[in-house]
Amino acid sequence: MTRRAAPVDYPVALTIAGSDSGGAAGIQADVKTMEACGAYGTSVVTSVTAQNTRGVHGVHHLPPEDVTAQLDAVTDDYDVLAAKTGMLGTPETLDAVVDAVTDFDGPLVVDPVLVATAGDVLADDTVAAAYDALFAHATLLTPNADEAATLTETAIQTRDDAVAAARALRERGADAVLLTGGDSYTDDERAVDVLVTDDAVRTFVGERVDTERTHGSGCTISSAITARLARGDDLETAVARGIDVVARAIRYPHAVGGPTGSVHHLATLRDDATRDDVATVVRDLAGLDPVADAAGATPYAESLADVAGGAGGRFGDAGRLGEVLLAARERDPAYRYALTLDRADALAADATPVDLDAADLPAQRVAETAVAADADGAAVRDPDGTATLLAPSAAALRDRLA
Repeated sequence: MTRRAAPVDYPVALTIAGSDSGGAAGIQADVKTMEACGAYGTSVVTSVTAQNTRGVHGVHHLPPEDVTAQLDAVTDDYDVLAAKTGMLGTPETLDAVVDAVTDFDGPLVVDPVLVATAGDVLADDTVAAAYDALFAHATLLTPNADEAATLTETAIQTRDDAVAAARALRERGADAVLLTGGDSYTDDERAVDVLVTDDAVRTFVGERVDTERTHGSGCTISSAITARLARGDDLETAVARGIDVVARAIRYPHAVGGPTGSVHHLATLRDDATRDDVATVVRDLAGLDPVADAAGATPYAESLADVAGGAGGRFGDAGRLGEVLLAARERDPAYRYALTLDRADALAADATPVDLDAADLPAQRVAETAVAADADGAAVRDPDGTATLLAPSAAALRDRLA
């Protein structure tokens, strides 16, 4: 029997950028992220780099006519609904791209790539000086703080500096500017991104992640936003979703290569794929004796929205138990599931005590908490006589109750 094909109709997005042989940034990052965000990713390669997490070891810029040929091939056959640019390499390439996007009707995101994460220069001063011709066609610019400082020839040391630089860039032709990398001009534990449009300034504030594994973060956020624009999101919604995608990608990076590693472009997609299974497991755990409550986190959980709880196993309903689980994951992200027991005598008597700092809890404190941990997980004894078990798997919790 011949099976019937079932084509999937995804909106098409386009990236015009350089290739990263290490897979963390450039075209490779863009296409992975676009697919993860629900768009079909097409590509035009402007430059080929010999690159890994330790640096750029060689660059070959394609002739402008080759860039134009790729652009023609894609746009002649695909209905491109949104596009982005990344590394353009030379003024001649930039001019070719400007010619191609002049008649493009969809949103255009311009990521003015100047320097790689490892510090290697990817575009010289002549490219930076020529960007205005492309900015005039941009729906959104997504420079990081260093790129914005270079393009505006100003120092960015405060949020006000960031807003001023974004406004200056917007005056050069773009509809809006998202200035990222706010951790470089804040002195606390916040990650700050600033969006400047024609009538408003919006600041996105998140928690800073203590990691150097950020290679590909700029490409990831710009391509996530492009994919969401292709899917029909308005600009502010697309930006907010792009920030969420890159935040999760940085929190759970790939442990590959050198110190800068690679962000996890597919973290959000893979996390979403587990939600039904997590909810089912939580419902099963909640029915065990002597379980009073149960909660389960997706593998890349970031908030209570990613924690299922209660007899219904609904996401966002885990309450205090979900807060405890998220706090434990800050200490050890392997923890996925938690149970509250009606009695505390289920705790392992020979477990090794450790501390769970009440300050780790994002919303509520756990007063007078004693924690015991062993190879299979942790146990929290609460003052009210109940106990909470934490483990990487539901099987480990069931074994603990057996």
